[in-house]
Amino acid sequence: MVIGSDARTKISAVVQSPSIIAVTRLIVQLSPLITAPVIARELGPAGRGLYSACFAAMILAPVVLGMGLPLAVRRRASTGAPEATLRAVYVVLPFLVPVAVAVGFLLERYVVTELDPDSARAFILGMGCSVGFIATLCFQSVLIGGRRYGAIALLQSTQPVALTFGVALGWILGSLTLPWVLVCAAASTLLSTLMGVYLTRISPRGPRSRLRPLARESIAFSGSQAAETAANTLPQIIAVVAIGAHDAGLFAIAITVASLPMTLGHTIASVMFRDAAASAGEANMRLSALSIRITALTAVVPVAVLACATPVLIPLIFGEGFRGSVSITLICLCGSVFLTVNYVASQMLVAQDKGVLMTAAQLVGLGLSVASMFVLGPALGGAGAALASVAGWLLTTVASVRALRLTATSLLFHAGDLRQAFTVVTKGHIDHV
Repeated sequence: MVIGSDARTKISAVVQSPSIIAVTRLIVQLSPLITAPVIARELGPAGRGLYSACFAAMILAPVVLGMGLPLAVRRRASTGAPEATLRAVYVVLPFLVPVAVAVGFLLERYVVTELDPDSARAFILGMGCSVGFIATLCFQSVLIGGRRYGAIALLQSTQPVALTFGVALGWILGSLTLPWVLVCAAASTLLSTLMGVYLTRISPRGPRSRLRPLARESIAFSGSQAAETAANTLPQIIAVVAIGAHDAGLFAIAITVASLPMTLGHTIASVMFRDAAASAGEANMRLSALSIRITALTAVVPVAVLACATPVLIPLIFGEGFRGSVSITLICLCGSVFLTVNYVASQMLVAQDKGVLMTAAQLVGLGLSVASMFVLGPALGGAGAALASVAGWLLTTVASVRALRLTATSLLFHAGDLRQAFTVVTKGHIDHV
């Protein structure tokens, strides 16, 4: 059957609409929930907690080692040609692999100490492969700079879809163990890297940016990106120590559910970043305030829906063994809007070249979360970990708004905010503010 020109035009419009980022980001967020019931039933709460800690480490470590490189690439790609910059990235990444492996050894020995030998080897392998995550973030930055929304959607969905397929295959074959899942996570990260190479199609050969200026720019953002990622992943690693693997497994489900509204935050930030990077002064402040208002406005709806559905769906999907996660999830959902706003506010700070202030905002909230987890966790278990996380998200939101120099008046909702939110998500631009 031959597709007509009108149909092709409509399909092309959908693929290039930023709304497709929200759809695929939802796939990214939902994929852990798709595989989690299988993993939870096969590995149990303790195994689920260990997997969450290992996977969080495989996400956090490369971001720390990347030293802000993806954000530096994003700013350069938003203001000029990215080819020379990406070629410099190709030179740097191989040297980070042995460092990531060494970090894996240290974490396995002193943090995630309950791993059996096979799981430990799989985790260290995954840590080495996790450097590919830095490359994926750099590729995504190039695509965001070029506003290639369809390609962004494909790239960000590759890893979770591949991981979901690997988990499903292991379950069908009766081989679903913690080492299997960790190896699948490593393989899916490498596949995502290859997809980024294909989508950007920038050859390693050719003019290359000087490494020293790129390193200076990256270091300026290193703390900010590491702090942002740590705020979302470090609590899951710390939870294994503070509340034990069993409660950490319940807490991991809650964090996954509470993170679902962030699909909207990723979409809004992807659209607004380039305009924010190109603006200055009063116009930039108005743009940042608008970004936060429409993010909060759109995030409220999924949070309310999830809060109503959680008491029924969690025991139904994960089994009665995870009923204890319901109350923990409801607590986390209380801070879900703050978590979503935090992401967008952080991207606005990066666009304004305020990496130091972003770092400070994230670290203040992270410090409160970690400290509170050790205080509340032993007494309240998963609920204490959830309260600690919500407190950290709230503090980071306040600090980020202060760093953006936004007034309370600028954050009051305007009559046109709902229309602006629809325009951003579906059309990929904003009306002048």
